Amino acid sequence: MAEKLSRMYGTEEDKVNCPFYFKIGACRYENKCLRIHNRPSESQTILIKHMYQNSPTELALAQGNRVSEEEAQKALNHYEEFYEEVFLELASYGEIDDLIICDNIGDHMKGNVYVKYVRESEALKCLMSLKTRYYDKQQLQPEFSPVTDFSNAKCKQYIEGQCKRSGYCNYIHSKPIGRPFRRSLFRQMYEEHPEYKNRSRSRSRSDDDDRSKKKRKEKERSEKHEKDSKKRHSRSRSSHKKHKKDKDKKKKKSRSHSKHSKSASPGYKNSEERRAEIAKWGEDDDEEDMKVNASGLVNNNGTTNNNEQSDSNNKQGTHDYLAQLVKPQN
Repeated sequence: MAEKLSRMYGTEEDKVNCPFYFKIGACRYENKCLRIHNRPSESQTILIKHMYQNSPTELALAQGNRVSEEEAQKALNHYEEFYEEVFLELASYGEIDDLIICDNIGDHMKGNVYVKYVRESEALKCLMSLKTRYYDKQQLQPEFSPVTDFSNAKCKQYIEGQCKRSGYCNYIHSKPIGRPFRRSLFRQMYEEHPEYKNRSRSRSRSDDDDRSKKKRKEKERSEKHEKDSKKRHSRSRSSHKKHKKDKDKKKKKSRSHSKHSKSASPGYKNSEERRAEIAKWGEDDDEEDMKVNASGLVNNNGTTNNNEQSDSNNKQGTHDYLAQLVKPQN
């Protein structure tokens, strides 16, 4: 459950925390939003609300209207002057990593300025100083912003020139700035503050060392994982072979045991002995049949002779009886 909530945090699925404030640091509902705006207590990024005042030409361009080249050039000069002045002033508080001015014209994002410092301590120094300062007769409204990765805060369709919501989009439409001009400002920052360059070099070296250590650890981890997988594979194969051998031994042992038990049992006879016994049984049966037939013949003859004798006796008795009847009386 905790893993699911951490994965949902700051996304559209999160029904508690505002995803737009988490990604952009600004919400169109502001304090009336039904979701929570988790304001960070420290961050590398400072948001200065409504600091930049758009000219009418810039507003027209933000809405997608066409303007003349002369007016567009005046608007560009106005924007570059503001960018240079603010960049160099904010660089006095610490080393700047990025500076973005919003081209949006929505009430909650109009004229917003984002400055990201290399260190949180420098951002804190900037915040404490700007709270009491004014620009163009307006008091500044600085605050810590949860945005540290502008790639997720910027509108991808605006970068590709395909955003249909124009200046009213809720994602950041960063005002474009020329690379040579921006590079010259960073060069001037490092010239005025050489300590930033030394720290950046040491930081880059430490980052390189950290990257090399990380790569080395990942390589060692992958090699160890590969060795462990090979060992597990060899163990599984050897255990499988051993199990197969034990199984075969058990089968052979059971077969030999069954043969031994059969041969050791007193009533057991092999196939040849059984065939010989069956043949012997057949011969014995034939002999018994012959004896029975012979005895039957003897008994039949004896019975016939007795019948004949009894018949002759009967005839003699009958003859004597008739003679007595015929004998004359005195």
